[in-house]
Amino acid sequence: MKIGMLILMVLFLAMLVGLFYISYKMLLKVRQEERAENANQPQQRQLHPKLQAQLEQQKKAQDKDAQD
Repeated sequence: MKIGMLILMVLFLAMLVGLFYISYKMLLKVRQEERAENANQPQQRQLHPKLQAQLEQQKKAQDKDAQD
């Protein structure tokens, strides 16, 4: 009985390690696909709302100065 439980535990452990391995391989594949997709697209970055407002104020001030 104890040997059967030991064998069962070893099988479960082996299955768990196998699932981790498969999951890791899938993760690497998805990361590689995402890198390939993102390489073709320029990165779009978004400013923090406060910085965006500050930048807009600076542009308005420059436009106002250019008009004067």
